Amino acid sequence: MSGNILIVDDSDIERKIIAQAIKNRLDDVNIYEARDGFDISNKLLKNNIHVCIMDIMMPVKDGFEVLQEMKDNFKLMDIPVIVCTGISDKEGIERALSLGAYDYFSKPLSEEVIKIALPLKIKNAIDFMKRKQEIIHLSYHDQLTGLYNRRFFEDELNQLDIKENLPLTVVMGDLNGLKLINDSFGHIIGDELIKRVGKVMEAVCRTEGITARISGDEFVILLPKTNELEAEEIIIRINGMLAEEKVGSSDVSISLGYGCKNNEDERIDEIIKIAENKMYEKKLYEGQDMRGKTIKNIMNTFYKKNKVEKDHSLRVSELCRRIGEALKFPQNKIDDLVSLGRFHDIGKIALDENIINKAGKLTEDEWKEIRRHSEIGYRMINTVDRMSSIANYILYHHERWDGTGYPKGLKEEEIPLESRIIAIADAYDAMVSERCYKNELTEKAAIEELRNNSGSQFDPDLVKIFINEVLKNDFDN
Repeated sequence: MSGNILIVDDSDIERKIIAQAIKNRLDDVNIYEARDGFDISNKLLKNNIHVCIMDIMMPVKDGFEVLQEMKDNFKLMDIPVIVCTGISDKEGIERALSLGAYDYFSKPLSEEVIKIALPLKIKNAIDFMKRKQEIIHLSYHDQLTGLYNRRFFEDELNQLDIKENLPLTVVMGDLNGLKLINDSFGHIIGDELIKRVGKVMEAVCRTEGITARISGDEFVILLPKTNELEAEEIIIRINGMLAEEKVGSSDVSISLGYGCKNNEDERIDEIIKIAENKMYEKKLYEGQDMRGKTIKNIMNTFYKKNKVEKDHSLRVSELCRRIGEALKFPQNKIDDLVSLGRFHDIGKIALDENIINKAGKLTEDEWKEIRRHSEIGYRMINTVDRMSSIANYILYHHERWDGTGYPKGLKEEEIPLESRIIAIADAYDAMVSERCYKNELTEKAAIEELRNNSGSQFDPDLVKIFINEVLKNDFDN
């Protein structure tokens, strides 16, 4: 058993007797001593005391005053205190217990108390405190990062919102790209991203404030006696450390904003709103840029693993461009088609590589897995504002003209035109390219397949344009 014990008694002899009794019966304990109740709060916190043994009658500050102080301080109120008083002092014992004392023993100390009762009381108190600390830790800490949680933040905010802590700064942070990482690489990688950010924030603010994770991707830092300039320096340090971090191939960043309470008459909830508003302003700029970078990193990661998919996407992109030109699209729509060709299969990054590269026939469950890629790709691309225009086209690029496609079963012109275009480009390139599960077809055979599926799988008008204008062939012959 291990534990930290504080003995508070103005008698040197009594302290030594109690200390020796503890050492004789309990292993692996650290004993601290104090002569009176003065500044006892710092001693209790500094040494992580598990149980305090305290004489009631002391000079400077008696045990009752100390018990009242501990009762009023939420950081100290749970530490068990075993009080020591005279045999006939029943009133003192009752008062001590009413103030939160855990247990008591009487002076003078008998041999039975020294050898048996006192060590047993202390052991029980240490066990009680450790169980309570574990419960408190679980209730006040985020299980993923080990940081404080929302409950602790709200409790601590009330404790710190006092004149002595001014200026009191609140820093709000929102992790960039978490949903995108979760969709692309899974929640294990997303959790690693959260933990990495939490570790950096705690390292920067460990001695200066309190860091908490208050929701999935949101963090907050409370900084007592910290002005705006100091808060900005802390934010710069956090951003600087995160710039050196990577999770897989993805950069790590958080959008941070702060509010500073300088006067007593300012409301702390208004300061939090100021911090949140600044955070969201930053996120409008930083978040979009970060998600754009993450998308590029995702594609590069996917292409490194699968050169076949990279080459396929580049060829499909070029076919989409040529179809757009054949349809006399304006340049901005042609640019969208080019991007669509590049990113139409981005959702495959989240799928099992063994299924993507399987040479044999897919099982029904494997087909279900493959069909997820268009929805995953939609969610990923939709997180980036400047790319969101092609998200719906990615979602519907496996719909069929006859309504038997996926994911929605749309038919004919319910399917976006761009999705109908890439369906043809995607299918044609897949047919004329060798894959692990099939041999390539000749251009003639692929054209025949397009003709056969015109009006069922593909938009018949677009198939004709593709064959005649892009492939420079003759649809009717």
